[in-house]
Amino acid sequence: MKNIVKNATRHLVCKAYEAFAKDKKRISIISLPGDVWEFENYASQNRDFSWRFAGGYFWDMTLLERDETVYNRHIFAKKNFRPINTNSYYILDKYNVAYKNELLNESHVKNCQSDNIFAWFDFCGNPTTENVNLINTAIGKNVTFIFTFNTAWRMDTNVHPELRNLAAESNKAIATQDYLKLLADKLGLTLVWSFEYVSNYIPMISVCFSNDVNVIADKSLSVMNVNKDKKSKITNRTNTPITKAVTVKRDLSPVYIDTKAGIEDGAICTKHNISAGTLAAVKAWITMGK
Repeated sequence: MKNIVKNATRHLVCKAYEAFAKDKKRISIISLPGDVWEFENYASQNRDFSWRFAGGYFWDMTLLERDETVYNRHIFAKKNFRPINTNSYYILDKYNVAYKNELLNESHVKNCQSDNIFAWFDFCGNPTTENVNLINTAIGKNVTFIFTFNTAWRMDTNVHPELRNLAAESNKAIATQDYLKLLADKLGLTLVWSFEYVSNYIPMISVCFSNDVNVIADKSLSVMNVNKDKKSKITNRTNTPITKAVTVKRDLSPVYIDTKAGIEDGAICTKHNISAGTLAAVKAWITMGK
């Protein structure tokens, strides 16, 4: 990736994982890789190194992808030996790695095989009630949880109500940090880092909490850079809040029929009102014999 800020953020996450993995015999990882998979590749290499030179540790890795087209693209590449992404191609071949076309929720954390959980909740979207409350899954676990949210949300969207109230008094970044820290303090978690950055022209915040002694002790991870002085422009809340995103999967069986019949691509997309990406995914599944 050529984005300097994203590269630096991933490097920090990798450093945190390296500290977290120290002296562990079993680790669970949760992540939202999208199309990059650099952190996941680093974690895999860390485990390989551990087994060869440092006694080794067992792991399970759960990777979630809500976008069906992105998910199918990586699955298709792996099954057909066409690595569009060398990192994902490598990771999906690893033992005990689960790649799921699902929305991340608390059940994924609760189903981890280990009580040592390293999770990068790289949402990049709004801090919804459900996503913010994932921090509560740390109860009874040894964790390092990293949250990534955008800070350009409007006040009439699916943002946690308390965050809207806090943002009206200060700004959205501080509101996100302070509310998560309020929950973290009750759980005995320490704020490791909190910083703002801009990714693809969108203002973001990354916040990390941990109760792992190795992560907390590594002061090189302590990055605090959130502007407390700026004020947010708050709009009045007018819409009904959305508390949970719902993914509705279409019945694509008619598309399969027309594709197998050899109908021209443009005609299929127009007839069924689908994108070229969706059609490509259908063709991939047909190729795999689905």
